[in-house]
Amino acid sequence: MSRPISRRHFLRQSSCAAVGSTAILSTILNLRMAAASAAQSLPAAAAADDYKALVCLFFSGGQDSYNLLVPAGAEHAAYATTRGGVNNPTTNPGGLALAQASLLALPASAYAPFLLGLHPSMTGLHALFTRGKLALAANVGTLVERTTKAQYLNSTAKLPLGLYSHSDQQQQWQTSVPTENRTLGWAGMAADLLDAGNADRRIAMNLSLGGNNIWQSGRTLYPYSVSASASTNSGGVYSHTGGAVALAEYNNTTIGDTSRTASRTAAVNSLLGQQYQNLLEKTFATNFRDSLDNSALYTTALTGGAALTTKFPGETGYSADPAYVPNADPARGLASQLKMVVRSVAARGTIGHRRETFFINYGGWDHHDEVIATQAAMLDIVSRCLVSFYAALEELGAQNQVTLYTASDFGRTLTSNGNGSDHAWGGNHFVLGGAVNGGKVYGTYPDLSLTGPQIVTGRGVAVPSMSVDEYFVELALWLGVSPGNLADVLPRIGTFYTPGSAVPFGMMQL
Repeated sequence: MSRPISRRHFLRQSSCAAVGSTAILSTILNLRMAAASAAQSLPAAAAADDYKALVCLFFSGGQDSYNLLVPAGAEHAAYATTRGGVNNPTTNPGGLALAQASLLALPASAYAPFLLGLHPSMTGLHALFTRGKLALAANVGTLVERTTKAQYLNSTAKLPLGLYSHSDQQQQWQTSVPTENRTLGWAGMAADLLDAGNADRRIAMNLSLGGNNIWQSGRTLYPYSVSASASTNSGGVYSHTGGAVALAEYNNTTIGDTSRTASRTAAVNSLLGQQYQNLLEKTFATNFRDSLDNSALYTTALTGGAALTTKFPGETGYSADPAYVPNADPARGLASQLKMVVRSVAARGTIGHRRETFFINYGGWDHHDEVIATQAAMLDIVSRCLVSFYAALEELGAQNQVTLYTASDFGRTLTSNGNGSDHAWGGNHFVLGGAVNGGKVYGTYPDLSLTGPQIVTGRGVAVPSMSVDEYFVELALWLGVSPGNLADVLPRIGTFYTPGSAVPFGMMQL
């Protein structure tokens, strides 16, 4: 169902205005530009349902991911020493290390050099890893070039712009370009190439549940903002609802005074039906008209999608515990966004897309304080929500057609600042989906002692061993970008990988 909003709010979030006021002129004029010269052909459909969707789950704030993936064997001692000892609220409140016995150990085959384990709150994701549906990527980060500890210490290394800055690193994780302030995201560039393969292009293939973002911004395509808002009915039963952003009281007879709604609908249609001579006014009216029509089209498609029986956190029936209160579940916000992705996947036939991307922003990871307790609660939310997400995809039979990966601003310092950790560089991430070669940890997990070959400051900053380009390349290839077009999507890929050669790690089934 649509969530009515005001005209001003609609203009801010609609596909023609979501890129912001500073770029609106060029955006309006470029939305109608033909992309045929840049587009590539998708391979001929091998089956009736040749659909793929890539989901970016962005942990904004910079996640302390060396407590997400932790040494579980003999190397745990060095980890614990660097992190200030095992945390104990009474005797060692500033310690950031997790107890070795609390870790969810991964099989010895997951990472050959030594044993690793997951945070104890990630029981659901641990089960998916064991099933081979989840893979982990170790020590990923933005890199201008391969960088050694010696180069960093003697200041000869070329470093990313604003290395420890939230805004700069968020931008670089979404563009893959660490050398400039770029506004073209790698998913947006991929969409520019792939959108021509979608049968119905009225609804943008880049759907955002996290508002405007760079990741989905291309030269001709932009994020289409979708609401994943939740509501409570008169009986107090919580349900995940939402849909396309809609203009308040436009063609909506379920709210307000119906005569007033009808008059306002007529007024808007009259304005948009005028013959404008000015190019800007004409283009704006045309795109505003398209936004209104596509909002209704998307909402209708969602309504006609397959009904789901899988329960998400925050829904009645999610837990059999009589004490469970759906509205009080802190996971319900993220769950509603993930369920909206699944509902869109369920409606893929009606929408007419072969390729889509989704952006979800789950923030609050800037843990300069209370990292142990806060991270435990947030990773529990992530784990429970993704278990429901994957189960719902399996219910649809679409688990092999949707891949989710995580990203964040940066990793965090290994040492404690008293009760939390500060901005750093390399961190750990994961990829989820039926097309993932799961059950493995890819890349090189660093020696976490302060004298380790990848730890470059006394605060415990890890130089990434896997560039974001290498992390993204297989995701782009899986989505359908051809090797010959990889440099259009990931402009600096040639620094770390030669397109057309064997893939860097083999995380995806290509």
